[in-house]
Amino acid sequence: MDQSRYKHITQKEVADKAGVSLSAVSRAFTPGASVSEKTRKKIEAAANELGYKTNILAQSLMTNRTRLMGVISSNFENPAFIEVLDLITKELQSRGYRSLIENLTTESKPEDVLERLLQYRVDGVLFLSSVLPTIFAEVCEKAKLPAAIMFGRSSHSDSINTVTADNYNGGKMAIELLIDRGYKKIAFLGGPMNATTTIDRKQSAIETLKAHKLKLVAIEHCETYSYEAGKQKALELLEQNPSLEAIFCGDDILAIATLDTARELGKKCPEDFGVLGFNDMSMASWNLAI
Repeated sequence: MDQSRYKHITQKEVADKAGVSLSAVSRAFTPGASVSEKTRKKIEAAANELGYKTNILAQSLMTNRTRLMGVISSNFENPAFIEVLDLITKELQSRGYRSLIENLTTESKPEDVLERLLQYRVDGVLFLSSVLPTIFAEVCEKAKLPAAIMFGRSSHSDSINTVTADNYNGGKMAIELLIDRGYKKIAFLGGPMNATTTIDRKQSAIETLKAHKLKLVAIEHCETYSYEAGKQKALELLEQNPSLEAIFCGDDILAIATLDTARELGKKCPEDFGVLGFNDMSMASWNLAI
């Protein structure tokens, strides 16, 4: 392999080619820096001819900004999170940022994941999770690092911004829709018990049913918002509650799993059994078309 093809062109080489000082080249590629239009054009022409590319890492040492945004998620098995991640990365790119993604698995320590992002001097952190480890809020606040959580809520610190759905009113709308469709014996299937999304949607379901002089027939929680976990818990709900008429699922992937399980047990949906999810991810419509 010809390694010379992959040689990094330096600013000094551009300066020599353009016949200008090294500082002029540096200013030409630094946003907001002062350089004459004539000099800039000479530098750009030389850079294009040599194939020079701006060294973002080197530039960040001068500006103290990396234009990197850390993204942490523990829900990559959930297609809804992938859809949101796609939108986030596109929006960040349109604003001149790049994403540095970390997968918070059950084997990884939250503090280690965040430490890796801090080592890259990210300009901010987005948490795609319905559960925010306390250590995240503490470290971000101490480092004065802008941070936001999506899908959940932060009760640890006012310094963590929150972007989320109206889980309570969404749950209310879901239960009222099921009641309007004639379902009365309703169960709730949610994600982890400590997930704020699950907590709010479940509480809303309980209170909305109470207002209609009804109550949840049963409540089940999955350890994760995943298809496999949803199928297991949906099967338990249906086998243990033969008179069940509908299940309100706290997430679309759980609803898809429940719908498949109900069909496997011979139930016609929605004729004699109802399944309702939450999030409106595109995959939910694929299942309905089967």
